[in-house]
Amino acid sequence: MRKVLIVDDERSVHQAIQSLVDWDALCLHAPCSAMNGVEGLRQMAALRPDIVFVDMNMPLMDGVSFLSRATKQYPDARFIVVSGYDSFDFAQAAIRFNVVDYLLKPIDVDELHAALQKALSRLPAQPEASRDTPADIAAEIRRYVDQNYTGDINLTDLAERFYFSREYIGRVFRAQYGCGVYEYIQQLRMQRAMELLKNPDLSLQAIAEHLGYSNANYFSKAFRKYYGRSPSACRG
Repeated sequence: MRKVLIVDDERSVHQAIQSLVDWDALCLHAPCSAMNGVEGLRQMAALRPDIVFVDMNMPLMDGVSFLSRATKQYPDARFIVVSGYDSFDFAQAAIRFNVVDYLLKPIDVDELHAALQKALSRLPAQPEASRDTPADIAAEIRRYVDQNYTGDINLTDLAERFYFSREYIGRVFRAQYGCGVYEYIQQLRMQRAMELLKNPDLSLQAIAEHLGYSNANYFSKAFRKYYGRSPSACRG
């Protein structure tokens, strides 16, 4: 599946683009976000997106500067300008950097889909073998969680680590394993808790800390909610 990045300082634009497209139907991951050109270049380096939406009027680095650098560094990516200004200078810049399409705000859904189809048609062919199938991504996330479930794992951290959006990570994980990431972490912790409770030398506080809970009371409440009985009732 192809990756998408939105570089725009208006959150409403991110929300509009994300909500107006059925990304799975186009074999595209839900877009990742950057709020300015500087952050956009960092995301480009980490994510290596195939399609990039870019605003022309942004703080820190405007769209023209961003396109000047990004199109040279990532020639295989395809760029779609999203602008609130019907500007001749911006249009000229878009032509100079071989931008796929130029969309005006507010975004029209038909124009958005047409631009995406145009961008997809101009992308170089992908290799057949890829780790980016949903099942592979979910398996990779699960392996990481299995190794780190006692730590403070959240969807934002996973999104930054695996370079997919929080929403996409949550969706593919649930589709593959039938539960959300947080539910899965809870299952791992509670299963391990049962094992640790068999050791009479371990206090509830020690078990709580081992599993990543801040204190024994919080652990006990989570345990009772999961199993319907207290940790003490489950000891030997």
